Amino acid sequence: MSDTECRGLKLAINNQSASWTYAYRKRGYMDGGKRHPQVTMKLGDPVTLSPAEARLETARIKAVVAAGGDPAADARKAEADRRLAEAQKRTCSIWLSRYAAECLDEGSTKHQRDEIAHVRLSLQELAVADREADAITSRLLRDLIERHADRPATARHRFGAMSRFLDYLMDEEVIASNPASSVSKRRRPKPPAPRASFYGPEQLARLWSAAGLKPVYQRFLRFMIATPLRASEGANLRWDQLDWDRSELRFAAGETKNSEAFVMPLNGISLDLLGQPEDMSERLVFQLSGIPGGTMKSWSHFHASVREACGLPHFKPHDLSCSPKIGQ
Repeated sequence: MSDTECRGLKLAINNQSASWTYAYRKRGYMDGGKRHPQVTMKLGDPVTLSPAEARLETARIKAVVAAGGDPAADARKAEADRRLAEAQKRTCSIWLSRYAAECLDEGSTKHQRDEIAHVRLSLQELAVADREADAITSRLLRDLIERHADRPATARHRFGAMSRFLDYLMDEEVIASNPASSVSKRRRPKPPAPRASFYGPEQLARLWSAAGLKPVYQRFLRFMIATPLRASEGANLRWDQLDWDRSELRFAAGETKNSEAFVMPLNGISLDLLGQPEDMSERLVFQLSGIPGGTMKSWSHFHASVREACGLPHFKPHDLSCSPKIGQ
């Protein structure tokens, strides 16, 4: 319905709602000599805007257009500025939740879970989890690196995860630039030296015959000696990952550190160590946690128990993967 008193003002009515609209063309011409396209602005609905108020708003828009302005573009910019200001007020923890949902699939793979954990721990260590994103500065990132100077691998993981999180915030226009890019190459964490330690036959024999360990600890330790798996992969191994007919272990992408699925053949010693579940309802092959069905958390206790039992004060499960395997 066109307004009879104000040219261009209309009341658009549909089945569910009604609204005042005004259509205009920006003054002048585009490159090529064409006129600017017609733009229709929604002014409001009849409940909140009376006919007189709609005519007054239309008159204001006409005056802006006559002066060479573009009211619709101004309204879009004002809305964008409002949303930006609102976004900048959100805390880093809120942005991390959005980052995890939009970019990391809520941590569906181990790599994604590790990425989320490194960002979360970094925000906590820098005491900015409950602050706005612009509180993260290059100086704070340098402090984060220095905090883990004695653990270069951790420093590198933390800094890399934070840099990618800040890239996301920059893409969302929450921050103007990534402060991680302002950290000089000299100050950035260097790659840790490759691990070269491994166990020889005599040390493996001491580990294999370690006395005084809990039976499940001893069976797990022997399995790790005989099988080239990461400790976390072995500790979280489930019975349904075993293919008895083919003597294989099967890992999905979400169950590995590098997020790649793989199949690993088992030797005879590994199969003997696995045995058969005493209770068919058991989910985990090695129930290392004291909580039935729970995942292993007490790695410090496990390491201390093995070190005391075998007399190797610097025992680390990682070094088993570098050692000659029994049965090979």
